[in-house]
Amino acid sequence: MMTRTMEPALALIRHFGLFAALLAALAWGVVCGVLRAPYLADLAGGLAAAALGFWLERTHLVTPETRARRDFRLILFAGYGFFAVIGVGIVSLASLAARWWLPQI
Repeated sequence: MMTRTMEPALALIRHFGLFAALLAALAWGVVCGVLRAPYLADLAGGLAAAALGFWLERTHLVTPETRARRDFRLILFAGYGFFAVIGVGIVSLASLAARWWLPQI
């Protein structure tokens, strides 16, 4: 249930969906790096950040023009694949940086 006070915040997040997913990926990478988590945690976090970015930007990615194309599903899979590569890369770099520069817990 959404209240009136939440509506402006959600509208702002929808306009900056990729930035929210980027910040989530960076935060997850830093947490994984500080905790010295295995790479599987980086991978899962990168895929989750890609899914978050894809979901937040779905109104811009799924337009009536793209839905009318015959290769619509291929476009969606390619878009998520691109988001996944970028998401896993950002999480991995943030994890590596945290392992180098932050103290071990």
